[in-house]
Amino acid sequence: MRIPADLAAAISLAMDDFRPLGVKPHRGATPDEVCLYQRESFDVTVAPGPEGVVFVRFTVKDGTCAKDGPVADMGSTYAVEVAKHRILAIQRP
Repeated sequence: MRIPADLAAAISLAMDDFRPLGVKPHRGATPDEVCLYQRESFDVTVAPGPEGVVFVRFTVKDGTCAKDGPVADMGSTYAVEVAKHRILAIQRP
């Protein structure tokens, strides 16, 4: 799959904020909580917005992190201004 550079940059910037590399779950975390610390547990949806803004949405993949019941909505939506490499806004549930 080919992803345009501006979209890839927006995803990377948002993911680095949403799930920074090297962050570990707290001591005594349940398996579902540990799962939520892993980047691969999330799907990414991207949509171009006005004036160079890209919207990046992270949602928990179906069938992951919920072996003992449903996981609360752990996703977030980011508004990223790609040209200036900055996050404009974050919407969390």
